[in-house]
Amino acid sequence: MDFGGHKPKTQNEIATMMGISRSYVSRIETKAINKLAKEIKE
Repeated sequence: MDFGGHKPKTQNEIATMMGISRSYVSRIETKAINKLAKEIKE
């Protein structure tokens, strides 16, 4: 999927760009998805 003209990045690519671990990126992603799901249900 193309988001605003940008190719999606892997968790590893994001982790490297931000200087954090891939597992931390995964935790952030999970938290964001849960927040979005909660908003959609309301």
